[in-house]
Amino acid sequence: MYQLYRDRPFLVLCMVFANATLSLWSFNIDPVINNDGVTYLHLAQFMLDGQWAEAFEIYSWPYYSAFIAGFSQITMFGPETAAYILNTIFATSLTLAFVCIVAELSNNNKRIILIAMLVILFFPSITKYRSFIIRDFGYLSCYLWSLYFIFRFCSTLNKRHLVGWLVFAALSCLFRFEGIAFILIAPYFLFLFTARDIPYRKLIMSSLSISLIICAVWLTIWYVNDKYAGLIAAANADGKSIDNVFELFLMTTEESVGGESLTVWATCKAIFSNLGSVLYELVRRMAIFYFFFAIYAYIKNIGFKNDLIKRTWLVYVVCNLSMLAAYSIYNNFLVSRYTMASALTLLLLSPFIIDRIINGFQAFSVGKKTFSIVAILVLSIISLEGLDVRTKKEHIREAGLWVKNNIPDDATFFSNDPLVVYYAGRGYTGRLNDAYSTLHLREHMDKRTLKRFDYVALSINPKDYWEDLSRQTLWYEHGLPEKIINGVGERAVFIFKIRKRR
Repeated sequence: MYQLYRDRPFLVLCMVFANATLSLWSFNIDPVINNDGVTYLHLAQFMLDGQWAEAFEIYSWPYYSAFIAGFSQITMFGPETAAYILNTIFATSLTLAFVCIVAELSNNNKRIILIAMLVILFFPSITKYRSFIIRDFGYLSCYLWSLYFIFRFCSTLNKRHLVGWLVFAALSCLFRFEGIAFILIAPYFLFLFTARDIPYRKLIMSSLSISLIICAVWLTIWYVNDKYAGLIAAANADGKSIDNVFELFLMTTEESVGGESLTVWATCKAIFSNLGSVLYELVRRMAIFYFFFAIYAYIKNIGFKNDLIKRTWLVYVVCNLSMLAAYSIYNNFLVSRYTMASALTLLLLSPFIIDRIINGFQAFSVGKKTFSIVAILVLSIISLEGLDVRTKKEHIREAGLWVKNNIPDDATFFSNDPLVVYYAGRGYTGRLNDAYSTLHLREHMDKRTLKRFDYVALSINPKDYWEDLSRQTLWYEHGLPEKIINGVGERAVFIFKIRKRR
């Protein structure tokens, strides 16, 4: 980073300014907070109120919220504003780390650095989440800086760079559990890099590898047991006999294959389906062409200064993909943005391919020229379209504010959308996603417990069968809604008065 600033200070300042501008743009056209952001802000408020134990009870990995709380206290901004500023800082750090890595791999080639800056600033998968309050930016920033220092070590063999590698790998763990994987492989790499002539090296390496696998398995079991304890309790409350995470895995796998018994064929079908979803989401996150650029660069050995860097890069790619596969197979679904670490690692090679295209364009055949023009044109269009992140949830915020301004403070209130509850300023301070959902609304309706609430705000998406059915049922049982707030594409929030207040 210092070297990049020393050699090209104007470029660094441009990246900082561009990040601030892009973030302001995103916040302006998508001002509605995301669902996960609600949870993080509630946890941050707990911490600001000194209720740290309660925060850890609600969420087992609340360190991102601790950063928000700390930044809020230092700057005197409210938690929401502090979170947006903090994410802009993390996004800026992420782009700087990406460009620094490409500068390291390209021996500070000016044109490749400029290409890297444009690629990462307008990478659609980054732009898509700029307006979100999520811990991913913190994790990805630390992840890339850790990767930068390991590549620096591979180039210089200066052991001081290993300290930077380990520090940022440790910091990444505060944002996402996955960061522990790179701490686990640290002893292996340290030994691999620094003890090449030690006696019995192969035996020691084998023993260390086995130890790392055991530690990884133990940590994974501990994390999974902690993370899914609530789901096991919920399944048992729903009448299902689930005693441990393995039985929970079998239950979700059976559901993923349509309830059929888990034969060898059905299990294989579920596994390959999940592996396919990992590949699909990764390719989609990379706007297709960037993915193929990375594959081509690896095969042709483009962008790697030496074989040690190439092997290290490959280890990081394999580690990320292995974690994605394990997550997807166990949960039978994959959150699309979880592929971002893999996508960014692969994306590091794209500036080199684009530079090759520019250099060799005149000598290309007609077919290669056509492919190159199409690829660059498609990537440019996708990147520009990615700037259109305007919200489709403005009506949800409007509904929450209507509830806040028009319903008495002491009235009991329920909604199937946590954002309505958040903007209504209702006093729930736990994980809103766990308490306010369409599933819980259906439970209240089935058990006839909805009448304990004075008002219900039903957010509907016309494509969701249960939400539309709930709207019809509430309208039939409780009459016309007090307020209908329409959104984009037939989305709407219906606010019903459930019982008369004395």
